[in-house]
Amino acid sequence: MKIAYLISAYKDPQQLARLVERLTQSGDGECFIHVDANVNIEPFRNQLLPRFAAVAHFTPKRLHVMWGGFNQVRYQMEMMRCCLDSGKEFDRIFIITGQDYPLWSHRKIVAELEAHPRREYIRGLNISTGKVQPSIVERVTDYHPFRDFSALPLRTASHKLLRALHLHKKPYLVVNGERWDVWLASGYMCITSALARHLLQVMTSNRRLMNYFSTSYVAEELVIPTIAFNSPFAPNCLKAPTEHYDGLCSLSAITYFDYSNNIKVWTEADYDELMASGRMFARKFESATSDSLIARLPQD
Repeated sequence: MKIAYLISAYKDPQQLARLVERLTQSGDGECFIHVDANVNIEPFRNQLLPRFAAVAHFTPKRLHVMWGGFNQVRYQMEMMRCCLDSGKEFDRIFIITGQDYPLWSHRKIVAELEAHPRREYIRGLNISTGKVQPSIVERVTDYHPFRDFSALPLRTASHKLLRALHLHKKPYLVVNGERWDVWLASGYMCITSALARHLLQVMTSNRRLMNYFSTSYVAEELVIPTIAFNSPFAPNCLKAPTEHYDGLCSLSAITYFDYSNNIKVWTEADYDELMASGRMFARKFESATSDSLIARLPQD
């Protein structure tokens, strides 16, 4: 099984190198990496090249990323494009971050994927028709301009002004004359190459859809699931167990994390919790802080 890992990174080059080594040591994995244009790429290159030059590829185009901004969707596209244009065929494509790490052995991950060859590991929640909190629906119905700008006062003031003017979008969109409901999911997933090609084609060609989401809040968690659940691949995707939003962790099909406060950095004290999570990956891991934990995790 050939596996591609699309990895977004912005910090901790040492941890990224450790992740790449773990993902490619079996000989059937390659990594396609986007490094945030807000940081210096050289420490990342120094950690990965030339040791992993054959299996670690940086996207030629880099974007300045602000969390919640539309550039997060654009870098998803860049990683997919880099992977699909590589001339290599992959059975599976993971979308993860540089601070993720596998909780399962490589053999266990491959066995899971081989047992479900058509499954798309995206767990979606319909926020157009589901019993979802208004604050979740407002991620798309409200306008959130300037999310890719670092100036917080500009982002906050523009959002409040547009709300005061009662300017809103519908909680769904129309694509080629058909209603598309909006779906929410974690940005971390595992998909087939066929779905990846479909996603990239739609994102590249459908300007109306991209414009709709360009002013949404955290569009990274909306664009891919919305396309997937309004496509022929929908029957292979996973639906949320409830119509009520109970946290992003329950919408993550492959990755375990703790968002109860800030994103928790895992340590060896969390080993039992992580191994009981049932997820293939977890985030986030950091150099030094997570070293003893990683030493206990399966390395084959």
